[in-house]
Formats: sequence, structure tokens, C-alpha cells
Amino acid sequence: MKVLVAEDEPASRRLLERAVQSFGHEVTATANGREAWEQFQGGDFNFVITDWMMPEWDGIELSRRIRDSARPDYVYIIMQTSRAGQEDLITGMEAGADDFIIKPVDRRELHARMRAAERILKLQRELRDKNDQLEIMNLRLRRLSRLDALMQLGNRLAFEERITEFHDRALRYGRSYGVVMCDVDHFKAYNDTEGHVAGDEVLRRIAATLSQSLRTSDGAFRYGGEEIVVLLPEQNFQESAVTAERLRRTIESLALPRRSQGSQVTISCGVACCPVDGRSTEHWETVIEWADQALYRAKALGRNRVEGAEICCAVPAGAKG
Repeated sequence: MKVLVAEDEPASRRLLERAVQSFGHEVTATANGREAWEQFQGGDFNFVITDWMMPEWDGIELSRRIRDSARPDYVYIIMQTSRAGQEDLITGMEAGADDFIIKPVDRRELHARMRAAERILKLQRELRDKNDQLEIMNLRLRRLSRLDALMQLGNRLAFEERITEFHDRALRYGRSYGVVMCDVDHFKAYNDTEGHVAGDEVLRRIAATLSQSLRTSDGAFRYGGEEIVVLLPEQNFQESAVTAERLRRTIESLALPRRSQGSQVTISCGVACCPVDGRSTEHWETVIEWADQALYRAKALGRNRVEGAEICCAVPAGAKG
């Protein structure tokens, strides 16, 4: 351990320093509380032995400052004193002392108390490490609970958390966001003819391609079945429609074959945004409904195309259909 000693009497300080070193610890010795505090701030001490009565700052002041510091690891404090009254002990413990040793210090008693303190510090380190591991596991579980196992996209829970965040910003600050509903064309027929294993692989390929085609701030989520919803923060309707068309073309360029039909896999997209003309709808579900209606229209008009929600602006030139 790295031990900080605060003792104003030179002879006692040297005896403490030698004793602690003989126990196998690294020692920094100081002559008063203020000097000890300066050393403490610049080092990673986890053990302090301080005299109660010292010039500058006494052991009570030093203990209070150590307890008020933002050290992540616990610092064990032994206070040496000639005071043995109950009120004195209470005062020292309230200031932050963990243990007391009566002066003059007996070397064997000091060794025994330090070994007991070492066990306590070891248990605290183990507890901290276990808590860190638990936190990591909780973060992993949280991520897994929000991940669709097949597509490796966010699931409905993750989607609802993200769109709620975006919609709250739209209501409070007028910050726009776009929604693109994507659906794999004729996917049921693909599953029936090519098989579910092939169908799952197609969904994985499409999901991975969409994810790689988006900005890091965007989000893609499995909405249900073969439907994927894309959220585009800070994008208006025109920008969202351009993104949707780019995604549609990217999937088309994969040329995933429909062997039984002599064609390839495509997607249709419906686009909506919030706010519309500076006005935000109260519920994000309404924005999804707009995008859904646009998606149904894209399918009704022949599929493999992008359509915009009627309440929003027209799909810009360059979008298919």
C-alpha cells in the first residue's frame, strides 16, 4: 500500500516511517496536516496515519478534507492520539477516522491494526470490481434487450425510446426529424418459394446494408416482420425523402435474386417528418401513421419506390415514382 504519515514530532515520525516500511509498504511522511493534504492531492494514497494534534492543520481537519475529496477508492484513516475519552473518539470518527491508536504507538499493535485495515480495503476493492462487472453486465443486458436478434437492429423498445426523444425535441424546440418506413417487396412470396432460411438471410443483408448507409446519428429499427423504420434527426421532409430514395437504390443495387421469379429483391419506402410547416403533432404515433400511409401508397403504385406522406411536401425530383 501507499501510506501517508502525518506526524509533527520528528522522532515519532521516523519511528512510524521505519515501522510501516518494515511491514512492506511505501511511505510518504509529512510534518503537519497541511503538508499531508498537499501530498494527498498529488498522490494515490489509500491509507493515512495521522496524529491528532499538529500545527497548521490537525488530524481532524485533515480527515475531514480527505473524506470530502472525490477519491473513487476508499482511504483508510488511523488517527494516533493520547486522548482516549468517549467524546474524543466520537469527534474523531465523525471527522472521518476509521480507527485509533494510543500514543506512544506500539509497533505490534500498529502492525495488527494495519493488517485488519488491509483486509477491509481488499474487500472494498473486490466489491468495487464486482460492482463494475455488474454495471458492464447490466449495460450488455440493456443493449441486448433493445436489439433484434435476426436483423441486429434496434427492436420496438429501442425504437420507441428513440422516437420519444426526437419527438420531445420537436415539441419543445421545433427540432425536425424524418421517418422512413421500409418494407421488403413481396417478402411472403419470397419466403414461400425460397424458404425461410433464405428469407432470414435476405433480411440480415438488407438490415446490414441500411445500417451502413446511414449517419451515426440516424437509427434503424425492426418495426415488425420485414418492416424497418429509419429515424433521421435534424432532417426535414425533403432531406428525408432524398435519404429514402438513396436507401431504396442501395438495396436495389445489391441485386439479391428472386430465383423463382427471375427478378431481384427490392424495398418500398414511405416518408414523413415532424414538424410539418412549423407545427408538431402531439403524438409521435401520428407521424408513424403518416409514414405508414405513404408506404401503403408506394406498394399500391407498383412497389420499389418512395412515396411521401400527403400532409408533407411532395417527394423531390429524382425520387423514383
